[in-house]
Amino acid sequence: MSVPVSCLYTPLYQVEGMKVNYPPIPCKCCGAVLNPYCRVDFISKMWTCPFCLQPNQFPHEYSDISSDNLPAEIMPNFTTMEYVLDAKTKNSPIFLFVLDTCMQTEELTELKSTLIQSLVYLPEDSAIGLITFGKHVHVHELGFEECPKAYVLRGDKKMEAKKVQSLLGVDQRAYNESKTNPGARFLQRREDCEYQVNS
Repeated sequence: MSVPVSCLYTPLYQVEGMKVNYPPIPCKCCGAVLNPYCRVDFISKMWTCPFCLQPNQFPHEYSDISSDNLPAEIMPNFTTMEYVLDAKTKNSPIFLFVLDTCMQTEELTELKSTLIQSLVYLPEDSAIGLITFGKHVHVHELGFEECPKAYVLRGDKKMEAKKVQSLLGVDQRAYNESKTNPGARFLQRREDCEYQVNS
């Protein structure tokens, strides 16, 4: 018997010591949040985003950061953080489901059923995104309600992050030219996405 490698996350599960009462520090380029996988230069007070490799300056509140004085978000045992935001900075939460589809049909059917059941436990104002991968990677455009639509990327070809952003239409040029968020088409409100996940 073999057990596939997996990871189980329970959204909104309360974990002691995980909450901090300040906003996250985003990357100035891609918006990813400061985390334990970032490279940190304590001398220049800079951190490098692990997603887009953009160097970022720490805010002045982190002026006393050192290898002996680490903020919680870059400690190795805090890979999950919960930020308590004030009402002005609150956004709807986004849940991005990334699913491996290399499994038997019965297991895939069970996974789909579990995913649909889990949607009722998410906050009503949340947005849902879906990426599936097997031989190829499928980035599903859940905001396109007329019929199922996905961008398919070859699984055997290595691509730079900027190239993928350009192919999906979420690069900096698209943000500059669009009056709305071009990435929003990959998301769907929780109550509207059950049909999309079913198809």
